[in-house]
Amino acid sequence: MFMDTSQAKKPEDIIEYWAESFNSGNLKAILDLYNDESVLLPTFLPGILSTKVQIKNYFERAIKATVGVKIDHSQTIVKEISKNNYALSGSYVFVINKEDNIEHNSRFTFLVDMLSQSPIKHHHSSRVPFELALS
Repeated sequence: MFMDTSQAKKPEDIIEYWAESFNSGNLKAILDLYNDESVLLPTFLPGILSTKVQIKNYFERAIKATVGVKIDHSQTIVKEISKNNYALSGSYVFVINKEDNIEHNSRFTFLVDMLSQSPIKHHHSSRVPFELALS
């Protein structure tokens, strides 16, 4: 795990560090990744979080509930939006109560600024919905 976001060589490093910080319960490291103007659409709450306090409260609850995450790197799509700004979309699995292994397939989009010390500008996370038979 790198300790400083300036050590990130590619956008995927940011979300890997996010996942490592989340899994280890390192609230400070998680919050340091989120820009002051970040918006988070969380997986396990219906609201939109747009302040550091709201984001902090959400992750405190997730850590207390012993939630973990596993990123499926084979499904991550990286698109350069502008110089040093990237959108990353893909799949991850949240494991609720790590001892019971209750899994929730989910998907994400992160917008990251590779030049920022707090690179996450936007994070949308949602559970994978059921598939509607469109015939």
